[in-house]
Amino acid sequence: MITTHVIRKLNFGKRKGLAFTLIELLVVIAIIALLMAILIPALGRAKDQAKNVVCLSRLKQFSLMYEMYAQDNDDSLPGGWTSKKMWMTDLLPYYGGTDDVRLCPKATKFLHLIPLNKPGVFTAWGIMGNPDYLGGNIPDWGQEGLYGSYGVNGWAFNPPDVSLSKDDYIDPDELPLFWRKKTNVKRPDTVPLMGGSMYDGSRPKVSNTPPPEEGMQTNEMSDFCLPRHNGKVNMMFIDTSARSVGLKELWSLKWHTEWKTPRINWSRYEWINKYPD
Repeated sequence: MITTHVIRKLNFGKRKGLAFTLIELLVVIAIIALLMAILIPALGRAKDQAKNVVCLSRLKQFSLMYEMYAQDNDDSLPGGWTSKKMWMTDLLPYYGGTDDVRLCPKATKFLHLIPLNKPGVFTAWGIMGNPDYLGGNIPDWGQEGLYGSYGVNGWAFNPPDVSLSKDDYIDPDELPLFWRKKTNVKRPDTVPLMGGSMYDGSRPKVSNTPPPEEGMQTNEMSDFCLPRHNGKVNMMFIDTSARSVGLKELWSLKWHTEWKTPRINWSRYEWINKYPD
């Protein structure tokens, strides 16, 4: 006969045999930590890649909007700032006020949330009319509530010969530099139309040099010189293509009709040299 005392001893021995030792528990914890260390960077890269895909997709959508705009306006590009309208308002009928389409998913922090409205690599411009952004001032070519983190190539416009805007002015000597119509572009795959930018757009000049530090706004080209996507910036072109562009490559693109690639001593810019060409 098995007594109650014997049964208790047998059950106790069984539980003891199935228990983890402290060393086994530490080994399991170490393996889990190792797996997490391997997986977290991979998940981070996957997340970045997903944001890059979304960004390029949004730029591609805008390229199709520009195509529709040209078809509806005798192949013309939008008038731009001096026409008292801007790409965000000119193209509004084609994207139906879906405002977030103007945002790169990696640049969603608005300037009105940053002291002194100081831009950087991952900042978004706007919101127009917010009292903490440009003092609440809305340019006569803008519209209340507009925001985004893409900017247009300011030479890819068809502006009036005489500025209609009190907030922008074009030197008459610069009027021949505008592309005006898509048919004027001989190599549309080399002419940027829009891309990641600190502001809603600017007109790069051959004389523009790279900023001395990453994310610093020093001239028109620096607005686009942003390593948002693995050391590159996403751009879309007049041929409707969209791709990632190396920062050095920005100076070899044909921004305006008379653009000539400048010679730049890249050894002076260590922050750019650490990124892929």
